[in-house]
Amino acid sequence: MTEQIYNPLRHKLAEGQACVGAWLMSGSPIHAEAMASLGFDWLCVDMEHGSTDISEVEAVFVAAERHGAAPIARINALDGELARRLLDLGAVGIIVATTESAAAFETFAQSCLYAPRGRRGVGLSRCNVWGDTFEGYKAHFQPILAPMVETKKGVEEAGALAALPMVDAMFMGPYDLSSDLGCAGDFSNPTFTDAVAIVRKACEENNVAPGYHQVICDDKELQARIDEGFKFLAYGTDILSMRQALSGIRNLKG
Repeated sequence: MTEQIYNPLRHKLAEGQACVGAWLMSGSPIHAEAMASLGFDWLCVDMEHGSTDISEVEAVFVAAERHGAAPIARINALDGELARRLLDLGAVGIIVATTESAAAFETFAQSCLYAPRGRRGVGLSRCNVWGDTFEGYKAHFQPILAPMVETKKGVEEAGALAALPMVDAMFMGPYDLSSDLGCAGDFSNPTFTDAVAIVRKACEENNVAPGYHQVICDDKELQARIDEGFKFLAYGTDILSMRQALSGIRNLKG
């Protein structure tokens, strides 16, 4: 139970619960707080496509945590140095874009885990309340580590990725994946659906939570992804959701 205290989201995923979050494209703590207050399980600072830099992350994490949303970050490469800094700032999980090698991800993961499992540096920082909870955090915290499968090569590596003991979830980016497979945006194309099935099977066989980004905010589509068995779901982004809500202005001015 002690371990569960330090990363309850990881335990929800391990128990098979559907956990819904969203991407934060901006570095705005106001956006984070407004979204977290709606009941999201997690919010992910998008450091691949978004505008947030490392100096803005802490305030966003604080705002998310205030309403019980677990703070996560997406990075655009297997950058162990950046991952360590984000974990020290309080991230409970790291999503890595365009992962294509299980061996490379395993090496990266060592930067996220304390010895003897890894080589994460020990510091008194926000993640352990500047030392107040140091012993418990170091002994029991384990981050959610989720490679993103977004290419044909990533699909081919899905089984090896899911078999890594430190992988808790695998996330699929439908636009990037469909584009790499030659059917950009066509999520009903058999090439795409077959690839998704391969990744989901790898997750099921290794007790890893399958993840998916439901880009357009449509509650029926989100429920459909949950019914399909996805457990780690991103529902829209702060910027796209705002634009979707306000898009009626085009009709008024037309």
